[in-house]
Formats: sequence, C-alpha cells, structure tokens
Amino acid sequence: MRVRFATLAPAKVNLVLRVGARRPDGYHDLLSLMVPLDLADGVDVRISPRPGPITCTVPGRPELDGEDNLAARAAALFRARFRVDCAIAIRIAKRIPVTAGLGGGSSDAAAVLRILARAFRVRDRNALAEIALAVGSDVPFFLGPGAAWARGRGERLSPARVPPLHLVLVFPTDPALAIRAGEAYAWIDRSRGARAPALVRRGGRFRAASLANDLQEPCFERRPALRVVLDALVGHGAMAAIMSGSGPTLFGVFPDHKEALRAARRIETNGGGVVPKVQVTAVRTVRRQPRVTPWRSPRSASSPSTRKSSRPTSRSRSTTAS
Repeated sequence: MRVRFATLAPAKVNLVLRVGARRPDGYHDLLSLMVPLDLADGVDVRISPRPGPITCTVPGRPELDGEDNLAARAAALFRARFRVDCAIAIRIAKRIPVTAGLGGGSSDAAAVLRILARAFRVRDRNALAEIALAVGSDVPFFLGPGAAWARGRGERLSPARVPPLHLVLVFPTDPALAIRAGEAYAWIDRSRGARAPALVRRGGRFRAASLANDLQEPCFERRPALRVVLDALVGHGAMAAIMSGSGPTLFGVFPDHKEALRAARRIETNGGGVVPKVQVTAVRTVRRQPRVTPWRSPRSASSPSTRKSSRPTSRSRSTTAS
C-alpha cells in the first residue's frame, strides 16, 4: 500500500552572517543567525512498498526536475543510510524564489528528510543531521525547531531568541543580478585576502540594529544595483535592511505587518524605478518548522471539515513588478 505525506518547506533569512577563514576542506567557518519565514514551498512524498527509483518533479519548473534536485539527493542518501529500496516520488510546489539566498532548495531537502523519517520511523537525529550536512550547509537548520545560531559550516546549531519580525523581501529576477553562493564566497576571499575576523557571538535578544552580513559589500561591489534596492527599502520605512545570505534577495525589517504591506505595495508600484523585474513579498517570521501530515487531496482539503487544518501557514503577499 502506498503512503503519502506532505509538509511545508519554509524560506529563511540570515539576520546575521559572519564569515570566518576558509578551511582546508574549502568551506568557510560561519556564525549565522537564521530564522524561518511564512513563505514556503509545498512538498509531498509518495512512498511505494515496492522497489523503484527516486523521482522529483517541480510543476512549472522543469529545469528543477530530476536527481540533481537537493530534495532527490536527500532521499537518495536517506535510502542508502537506512537501507531502504522503496520507490519514492517527490513533488514540490515552488513558491520560494530559486537561487535567491532564501534557502528554498535546502528547505525542500530537509522537508523530504522529515517526511521520510516519519514514514520509516527513524529517530536517529545524528544520522539525519549527517545526511542533511552532506546535502548542503543550510539543510541542518531546516531540520531544527526554529530560529537558531549556526556555527561551523552550519551544522552546530543552538536555539536563538528572536522576536516576531515583519519583513519585506525584494528579489531581483534579472539574471544579470543573480549570485551563486560560490561566487559570493570567492569575492569575499579576494576582497580581504588572508585576513578574516574572529567570529564572536553577541548575547541578548536580537534587535533590528544587529543585522549584519559580511558577504554584502563584496556582492554590492559587483552588483551595484542591489545597493539601490537596499536604499529603496530604507526609503520606504524599513528600520534596517540587508542582503540575505549570498543574495541577491534583500529584506527590510518593519515595525508591523501593516507597514510591511504598505512598503511592499509602494515598492511594487515603483519596482521598475528600483531595478527591472523585482519580486516583492511581505512576510513574517515563524517560531517553528511545519509539521509533517498525511497528504490530503485538494478536494478533501477544501471541504468545510478540513479547510482550516490544511491551510498553508504562509500569509505572505507576493507581487512582481517589471
């Protein structure tokens, strides 16, 4: 009998990203404060009792289909580690922008691991964390409970105290402004040579003034249009603004959701005056990662008895200006 589970895969932003020295393995030591958002992909996984392949489809985004998707790689590593040969079919409803510094691919991979762990009753958290790190440096965060400080490559996690935040994300969709993570880290290495700062974590509750991203300036030097986006966020009322992760998404912190929505509308209206083709989204931070639940068909999910429980947690407003 086939079983099918579903969950949401939330985006994240880096409220703090400090980059230390490059390690012998090619990675950098990091100190990062990450928090999940109510902007999320939908992930469902069908598991057959019979042996078979791993398939991964992303409707509307055929370039993301197949075994190279991080979600498929996570499933392959899970099967190898726990000696599972059942056929696995992954379907991802993509809502998080791709290659945006928001962790969408990593979150999809973690969602698949959470689903498979439930389906096969795996409770070995250390093994799951090892698989997650093998897939990508951000994946362990999405296996955790919520906001967290991350050290090392991202695998050493500790809970963080972060108040609810209201954010506006601005993602430039122009391919000329795209930034690969490897590029961003290469740029910071070139800009500072052998010098790398000590990674010191500040204590206390997070404040908007604490935003920091060491990758931002090297990226702005090569993508100066991003600085214009940052200025637009501040000009529309953000208490502070910064680039998330390796970019190119930038976000601003606003006093409340009403102010965030107002700013999103204004930036949407003037989007062409900021940079061509921007996707603007008002979002909120969330406290915990979503739960895994048995999959429900769209028809059953829309019935009065299930409508409330099946409603996505995302309450974001996404618009595109060109």
